[in-house]
Amino acid sequence: MPMKIVHIAVRDFAVPAPRTGSIEPNSGFRSFAEGQEIHARVQQKRLQADPTYKPEVCTSQSFQRGDYEFQVSGRMDGLFGSTPPRIEEIKSTFNVYDLYKKLLDHPWDHPYCLQLKTYGYFYWLEHKILPKLSFHIVSTRNSDTQDMDVKFDLKETVVRYEEWLERRLDELLEQTKKCEKRSARRKDVASDFRFPFENPRSGQFELIQSIEAGIAEKHRMMIQAPTGLGKTAGVLFPVLRQALSRGQRVIYVTPKNSQHLVAEDAVTRFQDVGSAVKSLTLTAKAKLCFKNEPLCNPDYCEYARDHYTKVHENKLLDVLARKRKLKAKHFRELGEDFQVCPFELQLDAAPEADVVICDYNYVFSPRSALNKVSALELDQEGKANLVIDEAHNLPSRAMDYYSPSLSSFVLEKMREEMKEMTELPRLIRTEAEELLEECMHVVASCQPKDCDPKGTLIEPPLEPFYEQDLQLRAFLSRYLDSDIEIKPRDVILRLCFYWSEFTAALEFLEGQGDVPKQSDQSALAIQAIQNDQKHPEFFVTFRPKLPSGGTIKITCCDASEMLRTCYDAYEHVVGFSATLKPFDYYARLSGLNSERLRKSEFSSPFDKAQRKLLIIPQISTKYTDRARNYPRIAETIYKISEIRPGNYFAFFPSFEFLERVLEVFDPPPGFTVLRQEREMKARDIETILYYLQSGASTAESTGAGARTSPTIVFAVQGGVFSEGVDYPGEMIIGAFVVGPPLPNFDLEREQMREYYQKYYGSGFDYAYTFPAMAKAVQAAGRVIRSETDRGIIVLMDSRFIHPSYTQSMPGDWFEESPRELVSSSILQEVREFWHGSGAGTEAGY
Repeated sequence: MPMKIVHIAVRDFAVPAPRTGSIEPNSGFRSFAEGQEIHARVQQKRLQADPTYKPEVCTSQSFQRGDYEFQVSGRMDGLFGSTPPRIEEIKSTFNVYDLYKKLLDHPWDHPYCLQLKTYGYFYWLEHKILPKLSFHIVSTRNSDTQDMDVKFDLKETVVRYEEWLERRLDELLEQTKKCEKRSARRKDVASDFRFPFENPRSGQFELIQSIEAGIAEKHRMMIQAPTGLGKTAGVLFPVLRQALSRGQRVIYVTPKNSQHLVAEDAVTRFQDVGSAVKSLTLTAKAKLCFKNEPLCNPDYCEYARDHYTKVHENKLLDVLARKRKLKAKHFRELGEDFQVCPFELQLDAAPEADVVICDYNYVFSPRSALNKVSALELDQEGKANLVIDEAHNLPSRAMDYYSPSLSSFVLEKMREEMKEMTELPRLIRTEAEELLEECMHVVASCQPKDCDPKGTLIEPPLEPFYEQDLQLRAFLSRYLDSDIEIKPRDVILRLCFYWSEFTAALEFLEGQGDVPKQSDQSALAIQAIQNDQKHPEFFVTFRPKLPSGGTIKITCCDASEMLRTCYDAYEHVVGFSATLKPFDYYARLSGLNSERLRKSEFSSPFDKAQRKLLIIPQISTKYTDRARNYPRIAETIYKISEIRPGNYFAFFPSFEFLERVLEVFDPPPGFTVLRQEREMKARDIETILYYLQSGASTAESTGAGARTSPTIVFAVQGGVFSEGVDYPGEMIIGAFVVGPPLPNFDLEREQMREYYQKYYGSGFDYAYTFPAMAKAVQAAGRVIRSETDRGIIVLMDSRFIHPSYTQSMPGDWFEESPRELVSSSILQEVREFWHGSGAGTEAGY
C-alpha cells in the first residue's frame, strides 16, 4: 500500500509540540499573512546591496511516519550567498524590542524561532552545510529595526531540533488520522445527504439544479431569489453536498449576527432528516469575552494567559469535536471551566465543522481571523465552498472596512469622559489628556485654508498620524501594565483603537499597509512598490466644525479588488439575495465580475393573486416636494390600511422624513401607531415584534383579524425592521414604501459618483439609484413570506416607474412595464383585493 502524502507549510509545521503559550500579539500564532509590503521593501534593499542575495528561496523536506509521508515546504525570506551561507527571516511588529526579547527568552517554544531553525535544518539536510541564522525585525510604525543572530550548531541545536522533530511528527501522525476520519465522515454524509422537505416549493428545485449546473461548470454564482422561496435551504443543500463529497466544508457568511438563525435552522433541518452534518456559529469577540474589554494580553486577561497550554492539557478540541452543533454557549462554558479564551477556542474548533456560520468580517475584513486558521488536509479535494447571504450588502460593507474617520467632536466627548475618571492616578490621566489634545491638534491641522463648510478634498500629512499612533500605543502598553482596573468602554482604550483604525487605513491608502491575502504575494508587492501604484478608489475629505477642528474621513468607493483576493481561498462561491439587480452593478462592486460568473433570477413561487402591488406616482418624495406631500402620504397610509385591519409597516427614507409624516398622521381612535427609534435597544425591537406576533397569532387561530383597527409601524428603509426579519402569516399584511431612500448629496457621495462614471460609465445610478432601490425592494419583500400569506405593497413616488429605478425590481413585479401597477382607483382595487369586487370608488383613489 503506497504511503499517503500530506502537504504542510513550514509556518504550520514549526510550532511547539505540544502547543504551548499565551494569546498575545507576539505569540507567533495566526500572524503569517501580515507584513508583506515590509518584507518586499527589505528584500528589494538586500537585492540592491548584495548580488549574492536571493529572496523567497523555496525549500522542502519529506518525513515518514506510519503510513504517511509529510512533505513540508516553505520559502526562506532571504538567503545570503556568503561562506557559510546565512538564512534571514524577516518579521514585522509594532514594537521591535518587545518581539526581540520574546524571541531571546523563548528560543525553543516560539514559532518564529522554530520556523527559522527549520529552514536551517532543511538547508543542512540538503547541502550538509550548517548555515548561519538571523532575524531582521522591522517596526510597522517607524524605521526601527533590530537584527538578531540565532545559534545553530551540530552539537546542541541540531540534536535538540531533532528531539522536537520527533515529538512534532508523532503529533502530526495523530492529527492526520483525525483529519482522515473527518474527510471520510464528510464523504459518507454526502452520499446520503437529503433535502429536508419532501415537496420542495415551486422554484426551489430549479434553484438547486441551477446551482449544481454552476458548480459543474466551475462558475461563481450570483442568484436573486424572492423571499419565501426557501432560498437558504435551496442554496445550502447543493453547495454543502458538493463540498462534503470532496471532504471539504462550507463557510456561510451573513451581514448581521441576527441572520445566523436562518442558516442554523437550515442545518437543523438537515440533521432532523438524518444527516450527521456538524455546524459551528462564530460569535464576535466582544460578545464572548469575559473581561470588560476584549484585550488579548496575558498580563491583563487570565483567559489569554497559557491559553494554548490549557487547551492541549485538557483536550478541549476533542471535547468540541464530539458535538454536532456548536454555538456561543458551548465556548463560554468551556472558557469558564478551564480559564481559556472562548473566542480563540471557537477558531481552533472551526476546522472540524462542516458548516461554519459567521459574519462577513471573518472572510472579507482586512484582519480576518478565520483566514488565519489553518488545518491539515488529507483525502480532501480543492478548497472550501463559500456562501454569501444577503449579498447585496457586500459592496457597501466592504467599503466600510476601509472608510474610517476621525472626528474632533468624538475626541471632545472622550475628553469629557477622561475628566470624570477621578480614580485614575493623576500622572496617567494627565498624560492621557495631553495625548488627546495632541490628537485633536493633528486632526485640526489637516484643515485647508478656505475650507468649504460642506467639506474639501485633502491629502493628509502622514507622519503626524503615524507619530501620534506610536505615542498612543506606547502609552497603552504602560496603561495595561499598571494595576488600574479596566472598566467597560474604557475611554483610553477607545481612543487608542479609534486612532489606530484610522492610521491603518491611511497606511493602506498610501501603499504602506497590509491587506492579508491567501497566497504569497512578495513578488507582486515588490513590483507594486517599484511602480508606485496608487488607489483611485480612495479619497480623503475634511469637513470643518466651528470654532475649531472637524472630521477627516477616508472613503473607499470600490472594494472589489480587495474582495477579489478573498475568493481565492474558496473552490466555489455563491452569493444570493432577494435584491441583486442589476446584476452587473453588484458583480462589479463585489469583485465577482468575470466571464465565469453565472447570474440567475427566480420568480416568487406564490400565486400573484395573493399580492397586490401598487405604485402611486402622484405622490412625490423628492426633497423639494416633501413638505407639501407629508399630509398626502399620511392620508394614503390611513385610508389604505383602514380597509383591512391588521399589521402594516410604513418604511421611510430617513428618520427625519418619518418624524415629519408622523406629526401629521391623525387617524381616528383605535389605530395603533408604533415607531422605530434612532438608536433602538434590542429589547424595544423585541417588544414591537412581540406585539405584531401576538395579534397575528390570534388572527390565525380565529380565522379573522384579532384587532378591529390597524397597527402601523413607522420605520426606515435599510433599518432593523426592513431587512433580515421574517414576518410570517398575519404578522404583517402590508408595506408602504415611501420613496426610494437616495443617499445624501454630499461631497463624499459626489466623489463616488465621479469615480463610478469614470470607471463604470454609470455615475448617478451606482452612487445613488441602485443602493436606494436595494433598500426599497428589501422593505417591500417583508410582506409575502409563505404560500398562505396575502398582502399589499404600496410604492409612493414617480421615480418607481423610471427605467433607472425599475432595473432593480424583481422580474415578477410586472409583465412589461411598472406602469401596470399604477391605478386610477386605488381604494377600489385594494377593497377588491381584500374583500372581492363590488366596492364603491372614490375620486383620486
